[in-house]
Amino acid sequence: MKKNLERFVRDNREDFDAFEPSGDLWARIETGLATDTTAGPFSGPIVPEAPMPRPGKEKPFGSRFAIWRGLDWRVAASVAVLLLAGAFFYANHRYGVTEQPEVVAVNPSYAREFVQYTRLVDLKREELKQMTASNPELYKTFAKDLDRLERNYQTLKADLPENPNQEVLVQAMIQNLQLQIDLLNEQLRVIQRIKQQSQNTDEHLI
Repeated sequence: MKKNLERFVRDNREDFDAFEPSGDLWARIETGLATDTTAGPFSGPIVPEAPMPRPGKEKPFGSRFAIWRGLDWRVAASVAVLLLAGAFFYANHRYGVTEQPEVVAVNPSYAREFVQYTRLVDLKREELKQMTASNPELYKTFAKDLDRLERNYQTLKADLPENPNQEVLVQAMIQNLQLQIDLLNEQLRVIQRIKQQSQNTDEHLI
C-alpha cells in the first residue's frame, strides 16, 4: 500500500505543484485564529491564577503575633504606670509623703498623724478669721499666741533632718500641733461666748 501511495504521488506531482490555495482560504484561516483567541475561558490551556488578597483578610499568624507582642508591651507599661500612680496616691493619702517628707524619712507611721493635725490647724485658723472678720483687733490678739507656736513648730521641723534624736523631735512637733489645736478651740469658744453675750444684750435693749 505504501508503494502504491508513493507511485500515485509521483505520477501526479505536477498536479500538486500546480495547485495553489486561494486567498479566501487564508482569510478564513486568519478569521478562525482570531475567533479562537477571544472565544472565552475554555479556548486555551487552563492555568490557575494566584488568589488575590481579599479586603479585611486576616494577617498571617507571625504578623499577628508580632502586633500582639507590641501591644502587650504597651499595655504592660500602661498598667505599671497606673499601679505606681495608685501606690503613690495611697502612700500620700495614708502617710502624707508630699506634705511631710521629713517626717516620713524618720518614721512613716507618724506622717498620717502630722497630716491630720496640720489640716485641722489650717481649718480652724480659717474659721477663726471668718468669726473675727468684724473684729480685726481680736483676731490679732489671738494670732500672736498662734504665731508663737507656729514659729516654734517650724524651728523643730528645720532641725529634724540633722538632729540625732529625731524620734524625740517628732513627738515634740506633734505636741506643738496639739497645742495649736487646743488653743484654736479655746479661742473659738471665746468668740462664741462673746457673740452670744452681744446677742443677749441686743435682745434686752429691744
